[in-house]
Amino acid sequence: MTSKKVLLTGISGWIAKHIAIELLNAGHEVLGTVRNQSSLEKTKKTLSEHVSIDKLSFVELDLLKDEGWNEAAKDCKFIIHTASPYPMKSSKNREALVPAAKGGTLRVLNAGIEANVEKIVLTSSIAAMFKRPNRTNPYNVGENDWSDTEWSGSNDYIISKTKAEKAAWDLMESKGMKDKLTVINPGGVNGDALDDKENTSTKYVQLFLKGKYPMAPNFGILISDVKDVAKAHVLSLKNPKVNGRRLLIGSEVKKMLEISKIMQEEFPQYAKKLPKKEMPNFMLKLISYLDSSAKLMVPELGILMQTDTSYAEDLLDMKFKPARDSIKDAGNSVIRLGLV
Repeated sequence: MTSKKVLLTGISGWIAKHIAIELLNAGHEVLGTVRNQSSLEKTKKTLSEHVSIDKLSFVELDLLKDEGWNEAAKDCKFIIHTASPYPMKSSKNREALVPAAKGGTLRVLNAGIEANVEKIVLTSSIAAMFKRPNRTNPYNVGENDWSDTEWSGSNDYIISKTKAEKAAWDLMESKGMKDKLTVINPGGVNGDALDDKENTSTKYVQLFLKGKYPMAPNFGILISDVKDVAKAHVLSLKNPKVNGRRLLIGSEVKKMLEISKIMQEEFPQYAKKLPKKEMPNFMLKLISYLDSSAKLMVPELGILMQTDTSYAEDLLDMKFKPARDSIKDAGNSVIRLGLV
């Protein structure tokens, strides 16, 4: 049995590609799951530009089907489960993403339990923590907070991430294996897009630079650097201090207008296109009737998130990057890849 083999689900995803680079650089053997052949070739090409892929192999697996998961996990020592749908637009069906997110998570975890892996690291999100009614202003988000899936302010993505993470903890707890699980909860992920494969996180940076937001919506989010997020997953594999913990990754909460200001300073050639004013709340509410991606912002308008991630830095023994650096890297990569 290979002692350092890692099953990495959803390897074609943005965060997962960064995790693959970290794992391969650390000497792990990586078995990456993909949904289809086309994403396999593209992922392989991207990764080969950043790291040696001699220890990388792939398997085609579907989160909605049982077949193949036990087989894939069989000789792995660790599992990192990142695969989960993250669409730009919300669906009217609040449960639309739950089968892939929750069902997929349980398939992967059960395969890990069956294979007796040493550790499972799950990619969740701050989305599973902060969406709930009657928050104070400002409000705090911490390790013990959960989003309210019954609340009308939660959309399909929030519901899928929350239900998937809760199901993961319930399963591991029921098996007496809570210590074998660590969950990574990033905020709004920024940083280097390795290729032009569309992802929701980079899309917002692209839309800003293209001038698609004449004004900035009045809300803020914890900014997480994609490389910090990847590193946190890999460090968690062998760090007993993070067993059974939920780790919030990111250094600062930034409002949309602050993000725009950083972009204006870093990319003066795009300054004209970037929003200089905050959008009145009523305007975003009107837009949300036409644009489902705006709907998600409505319950956040005018209330400020606060969070202390220093506990995660202490447990992981790492320092998270400042928001400015992540936003700058995101902008640079979007420009470099010709996406604006």
